[in-house]
Amino acid sequence: MIKKIFQSMTSKGIFLLLLSIILFTLYALSGTAMMLLLLDMIKKIILGQKITLSYYWLGLIVLVVFKAACNAAADLAKHYAGFDIGETIQKKILLRMKCFSLGFYTKERVGEISTIIQKDVTNVETIVAHMWSRMASDFMMAFVLGIGLFIVNWRMGLAMVSLLPIAILLLVYGIKSGKALQKETQDNLADMVSLFVEYVKGIPLLKAFSESSSFQTRLTKSTKRFGDSSKKISKSFAVTLGRYSLFVELCFAVLATVGAYLFLRTNLSVFDYLVFTIISREFYKPFVGMEGHYMNYIKVTDSFRRILNLLDAPIIEEPQNPKQPETFDINFEDVGFFYEKGEFELKNACFQLEEGTLTALVGPSGSGKTTVTNLLLRFWDTQMGSIRIGGIDIRKMDYDELLDHISIVMQNVMLFADTIEGNIKIGNRSATRKEIIEASQKAMIHDFIISLPLGYDTPVGENGVGLSGGQKQRISIARAFLKNAPIVILDEITSNVDPVNEAKIQQAISSLAQNRTVLVIAHHLRTIRSADKIIVFNEGEIVQTGIHDRLMKQSGLYQRLWQSQEEAKEWNLSH
Repeated sequence: MIKKIFQSMTSKGIFLLLLSIILFTLYALSGTAMMLLLLDMIKKIILGQKITLSYYWLGLIVLVVFKAACNAAADLAKHYAGFDIGETIQKKILLRMKCFSLGFYTKERVGEISTIIQKDVTNVETIVAHMWSRMASDFMMAFVLGIGLFIVNWRMGLAMVSLLPIAILLLVYGIKSGKALQKETQDNLADMVSLFVEYVKGIPLLKAFSESSSFQTRLTKSTKRFGDSSKKISKSFAVTLGRYSLFVELCFAVLATVGAYLFLRTNLSVFDYLVFTIISREFYKPFVGMEGHYMNYIKVTDSFRRILNLLDAPIIEEPQNPKQPETFDINFEDVGFFYEKGEFELKNACFQLEEGTLTALVGPSGSGKTTVTNLLLRFWDTQMGSIRIGGIDIRKMDYDELLDHISIVMQNVMLFADTIEGNIKIGNRSATRKEIIEASQKAMIHDFIISLPLGYDTPVGENGVGLSGGQKQRISIARAFLKNAPIVILDEITSNVDPVNEAKIQQAISSLAQNRTVLVIAHHLRTIRSADKIIVFNEGEIVQTGIHDRLMKQSGLYQRLWQSQEEAKEWNLSH
């Protein structure tokens, strides 16, 4: 796992991390050198030897400056290394998420993905660059000091490390047993966060229905599971680290006892004894800090496990030799698809959208209209048959290239916390202000935008807070104009707007549809009377195809849908 973590870093990030480790090691060794310099001065004073204090003062000043410089440079290097690995992983996740099918997002809840991107990536960034750099430098320092102390007196050296193997074996055993508990705790945390996100988003609905108490029960149980698993892992940590710390501390006790014996019975000098008792504390430093290193290891490996699960999730396959269409007619050839076995199924969908025409999909809710557009966008892939644009199977096209050829205007418009211009530029990030204005004029939204105090620089709240449904729709249409794609998908965009906005939207759509292949999902049949082709779906099957006048002459589903809408309209007018 650690190898995979380092493979996620760029060469620059690895260089900066290694640089910070070396600099932190020099920082620590310079501190030890200061101690040795002072001990040497004290030794000579005790022995009555002549000393030049200015040399010691100069040496201390040089070491202090050097130590401070190493610390500052190492701290800067570790932060940049942390930014590198965090940015690299986030980029990989964001690029990967773009390649997932829409089906992925129905199984992986938004709260869990959010936890991975925010908490887990931050864990990896903080621990690997900021904490492991210190850990590695501490062990490098211990290695250098250990060699030096063994050279001074190998017997004292053996006493210094006597019980460390036992302590380390106990820690390794604790790490193995703690991994399963940490995984359980983090999974319970992700589940609890997901439920909290769902709960907060659904409070208005839950308050209106009796389901509220049922959801609260689920949330309470999830919170309790997380609490219980947290207690288990805390107990495991306490036991493991308690045993480990005991043996590390006993090492120093053994060193002090053996040193006293050698001083009394052999030729071990007072100075060497002091060197061991003082400098050994620096040697033990990384071993004493293993409590933090252990917890960081468990945390980072568990966080990276979830990151890998996200990065390794199946994606939409890209062709090795992608093809590009020269025309933009669309063919559904015996397309079959289902989300889950035993549920809704699209059966043998076979129809053509001629280039430059407008085709409408109509039918009752759940009949397959949205599924058709999802398959065209490759949010899912067909299980049977094929979809072709310009005679080319869309699975043999580059996915980004496919999406570049399609503009989408949805019923529920998604606006971001940005300016109006920023939201329109999603259609074309390189567009100029002049091009944005032209697109807005075609979308019948320019006059409204310039009436605002800040015009196109007016901030828009998340999801378009402060804008009406019709205004959001026309901003979405402006995006489509700016993108200028040859294929346009419209998902019943006038169903929730007032008559004034509906008229403006219809006018904008008529302009947008010119010389483009347009696919419309329609619920209000009056809006698609002039469509070049109307395809009627029912329970996943095409039951009628034709133009409005011809379908109205048939005694079929389209006629019944039309009549029911007209009756509903007359009833609303009379009441």
